[in-house]
Amino acid sequence: MSRSQTKEYTPEFFKGSKKEGQGEITVEVDGDKQKFPVIHVEVRANDIVLDFDMSGGDPGRNNIIAMVVGKAHLNKKVTFVGHGDPVYLLFQDSVQEWVATKGWIRVEWKEGSKKIVGLLDDVQGDIDGNSKLTGGKFEITLA
Repeated sequence: MSRSQTKEYTPEFFKGSKKEGQGEITVEVDGDKQKFPVIHVEVRANDIVLDFDMSGGDPGRNNIIAMVVGKAHLNKKVTFVGHGDPVYLLFQDSVQEWVATKGWIRVEWKEGSKKIVGLLDDVQGDIDGNSKLTGGKFEITLA
């Protein structure tokens, strides 16, 4: 009888290919142009995760712009059509939290590249009075 061979995988294998990155997003939030640094970049098998810090360095505030872009939606303009479809974008500050349902985004990345760049415009949730993200662009360099 032969014994089956097993291979052990590290937890990182299942979590995705986490990478350090440097960069920022420049975006108008309700007409006020602001810059926020990237705090998390993760290139996974089927998507890319990006988180930008809007807390201003205050560890007690969890203010972020978070995105999950499926690799099938890279390198083309994508219009938001519903809560998280087809690209997930979360806006969270101290007074509101919403998932994009209007506007558009374009994220450029090629397999193996060290650069992720993107544009977004007229992004907002489905509740009137929430913030609106306009004239946004970002660039991230993977370590």
